[in-house]
This record gives sequence, structure tokens and C-alpha cells, in this order.
Amino acid sequence: MAGTGRRKARGAVAEESAPSDAAAPMKANMANMAKTAAPNLVVLGPEDLAGGAVIDGDGAATTLPAVGTESTAPVAGLTARVASATFERDGYKHLIKAAEAVYSYPANGTRLSLPAQKMLNFMIHLAGSQNFANKLYRLPKRVVRGNHKGNERIFDALKEIFDSSLVVIGPFRGRRSRAELRILSSYVRPEEEEDSDAADIHFQFTDAFLEIQRSSQLWAKLSGPAMVKVTSTYALKLYEIGMQRYQMDYPSLELDIDTLRKLMNVPEGAYKDFGILRTRTIDRAISEVNQLAPFRVSMPEDKMKRKGRKIEAVTLDFDAKDEEEAAETYLERERHSAGRRARRIGKVDTVTPADPVESGLADLGPLPDADDVTALWAAVLHALKGKVPAPLLAELEPERVEEAPQGGRRLVLKAKNAAVADTARMNHWPSLKSALSSLTAGMIEDVAFEVAARKPKAAKAASPET
Repeated sequence: MAGTGRRKARGAVAEESAPSDAAAPMKANMANMAKTAAPNLVVLGPEDLAGGAVIDGDGAATTLPAVGTESTAPVAGLTARVASATFERDGYKHLIKAAEAVYSYPANGTRLSLPAQKMLNFMIHLAGSQNFANKLYRLPKRVVRGNHKGNERIFDALKEIFDSSLVVIGPFRGRRSRAELRILSSYVRPEEEEDSDAADIHFQFTDAFLEIQRSSQLWAKLSGPAMVKVTSTYALKLYEIGMQRYQMDYPSLELDIDTLRKLMNVPEGAYKDFGILRTRTIDRAISEVNQLAPFRVSMPEDKMKRKGRKIEAVTLDFDAKDEEEAAETYLERERHSAGRRARRIGKVDTVTPADPVESGLADLGPLPDADDVTALWAAVLHALKGKVPAPLLAELEPERVEEAPQGGRRLVLKAKNAAVADTARMNHWPSLKSALSSLTAGMIEDVAFEVAARKPKAAKAASPET
């Protein structure tokens, strides 16, 4: 696998704080859980977890315990600190996933289903928000259930994660290692399951899995709304890799075919011919990712490595989209998923959509996050060329999308000063409204203006007495 490279720029990171102490051994945890749990809860836990991590660090098979004996609290790496800051600011709109987890794959030729992979991303982000402490976590069902109202899929996915192991390559106790790790040490399933969104999912990661995450220094920042719209396991893994790489100085990744198959969760023994593998998995995943992600992924023919007629390795290029492409990506994510595949392959039937406001705010989906609002504004600027003076538009910045008091949604723009806000409101409000309504199919129908707060002038230093 090619080197990871460096990011061009990193977002602001919260100041490092001392992580919470590691939890007590599993037996003590399970005892505490049994005391605090309701009488109708069944606590599930494996019986063979004492020290179950197989490490191959230097080419020789070595067995190391999964849980260290050190009494000192683990030190949070950069990934954990970024996850904590992101969770505090965005909740589950953006998910932080360690690069080591991005490049992991199921052990023994198994594979995780798409719902299980998505749930695991939410679970990892939640643990990262608390410096990957060894504890029992609570994830709200509403975060992972989507439009499905039953609980069976949630706990089927959770059981699938519990039964699985991952192969993770990364730093482990000071050296680069290949580790086969159990993911979960326990989870809780009520005997009488509630359908309420207020209920929680209780789970605990193994310490070996947590230690890999804690020491991570590289990560992927996933968009929660974009991730849940991905429809195949192959595309989801490609999306995760791209989100980890596309802002790097060297955003390409060279992979041999065997590693590519493992990373994309291709079933063992399936699609042995590269041509079939490409048409059935890789090309389809690339098309879907290019439709939903802020980057474009390609697999150039001239970068493929061959031995005779056999393809032995490929290179994946991840390039950031320009403003117009990013705006179109945002609009695609806002459209109904029913026609997404048809739009992807160029076969689209025109359907008159129902008025989203009349159908109720609950049908509009979650409010767009900051990245989506920026992409939407880029599309508005493109639509208003020649209709609204460019100098005026340059004095406006997108702030957020919010629920409007009269119903529907509106885009809030921050004006440089009151004069800019008044001019835009009095002279160009209809043009802005029309562009927004057209671009979002009526989901955002209004615009409001706020004036940026003035920065207080620094007090002049008092002159010394003479």
C-alpha cells in the first residue's frame, strides 16, 4: 500500500485534555452492568476474550495480550482529539474515523453487511468523542435506524459486528503491526424491545480495538448525510478511503488486486477475473461515489501494473471537485433516492414532484450541514451570474439553513454591513428566492440576511507620564 502522505490543512483541534481512566476488567464491567440494568435486559459477552489479539509486527507470528497491564491512563492521539471536537460541534453530521479503521477489512474472508458497516462508523465516532475510553457506550437508535421503524435490523447489525473480527494495520504499542482484533466485547439487547427512538443501543469495544484508535494520528472526516445514502458495501469503502485521502498532497493510492478485494469487502472466491471484478464492483462503486462525494475517483488505465496480460496492481486517484461539481453533488444528495441510479447511468424519467412544504417538514430530511450550505451557495452564485451584481454577492456569505417561522426552510446569509443587507433585501430578494427554490426543488424557498458583528476596536495604549 502506498504511503499515507500528509494533509494540506487540518481543521481546528480542541486543546488536548487528559482522557478518562481505563475501565476495570470485563468481569467487573459486566457485574456493574448487571446491577444497573433493568431486570428484563440480557447482557451478552464472549467467554474467550482474555488476551485475544494476534499480532504480526515483523513478519514473525507473535501473540500479544489485547489488554495491557499498565495502570496509567492511555494518551489520546490526534484522531481522538479531532473526533471529540467534531462531535461537540457537529454531533453525527460529520463522523471521524481513524485511518487504521478505514483501511481495515474483515478477517477470515468474511464481510460486514452495509447496515453493519454504517452502524460501526457511528459507533466509532461516538467512542472517539470520548477519547476511545474503555466503557459501555450508549448510541441513540434514532441515529442509525433511518426510515425503518423496527428494531430487528438494528440488533441484527449489532450482532453481526459482535461476531466479527477486523484485520487492522497500524501502530500498536510503538510499532507498526498487523492485528486481527475482535471489535466488540459486549452489547446489551433488551428482552422486550422498544420501538421508541428514545431508546439507546448499549455496547462496549474491546480494548485492543480501542488502543488502535487511540494512537491514530490520521483520520477520515465522513459526512453522515452522504454516508447513509450510499447503497453498496463496495461504494461505502471507496467513499471512506477517498474522504481520508482527497485533501492530501498525494491523493493517490496504489493497491495490489488482492488488497483491493479485501478492502472493498469482495466475497472470497467471487469475481476472480479482474475484468468481471471491475465491471461488477469497482466501476459501479466509482460511479456511485462520484455522484455523492466531494471528490472524483478514477482508476487510470496507464497506471495499471501488468505482468503479461494479468493486472497485478491499480492506482486510485482522488481529486477534489470544483465549485460547480460540488454544487451538483449537493443537489444530488437532496434529490429523492428513487431516481439516483437512473441519473447515474443517464436514464431519467421526468416526474412531477410533490410540494415538499405541503407534505410536511418531517419529509424534508435533516437540515444541511456547513459543507452542504457552502456547496448550495456556490450553485446559487452560478445561477445568479448576470442577474445580481457580482460585487454585492461577494459581500454575502452563507451562514446556515434553518426552519422559517412561516413554514418551510430558508437560507441565512451574513452581510458585511447593514447597507449590503438592505440593498440585497430591497433589490434582489426575489432573484435569490427564485434561484434557491429552483435549485432545491422547493425545499428552500426563502432567504434572510444577518449583519456581521463588528469587531471591537483595540483600546489605545495610554501614553506614559512625563
